[in-house]
Amino acid sequence: MIFNCNGINNIAVHHDSNMEGGGTWFGQEYVEIISQRYPGRVFDKCFEWCSGPGFIGFSLLDHGLCQNLCLSDIYSPAIDAVRETARTNHCQDQVSAYVAGSIALIPETEKFDLVVANPPHYLVCPGDDNYQRIAVDKNWDSHRDFFQNIAKHMTPDGIILLQENQAGSLRGVDEFWTMIHCNYLKVTAYFTSPNYWDAHGPTQIYYIEIRPVQDK
Repeated sequence: MIFNCNGINNIAVHHDSNMEGGGTWFGQEYVEIISQRYPGRVFDKCFEWCSGPGFIGFSLLDHGLCQNLCLSDIYSPAIDAVRETARTNHCQDQVSAYVAGSIALIPETEKFDLVVANPPHYLVCPGDDNYQRIAVDKNWDSHRDFFQNIAKHMTPDGIILLQENQAGSLRGVDEFWTMIHCNYLKVTAYFTSPNYWDAHGPTQIYYIEIRPVQDK
């Protein structure tokens, strides 16, 4: 299967149905959000955490919002798809990718000035094993690992912009506040999606903007 990013070079993202967790719909809102929040800024290297096949990251690259891309996911077929996308779209020199269940496994030489993610949104929910992998972060363990390890990869002017779902993180940003502020990071903005916020439904998308703390 192919997803077209509809950007400058019409990058076509390779994937299969086991890799879709919202990246082709509410994940595409990132292009609009980043363009509006950081007008005129082109990021040097964007990291997509929990990337799947890279629907979000490749769209940002294709729309000229970043020059280079790094992606990681626990699901090795998704990273195989990332590498196939990079090869067939002739952007191998701009893309690095890792099969990694922990940010600690990503080389410290990787530095990012933008981090995005549509990570697992729920502590528990029904569904088959594939859906559990995509949707469930038991005890928020993956989020905790992310916040414990991402600061060392951030440039001083770097921005983390996470896409979350309050249908899963019921307390909103408060679910993650302590994890963030204990790890040389600070919340600098918190806002609901202009297009995918349904206070009474399963799609309650919101964003947390996070920046590194300079005085450690």
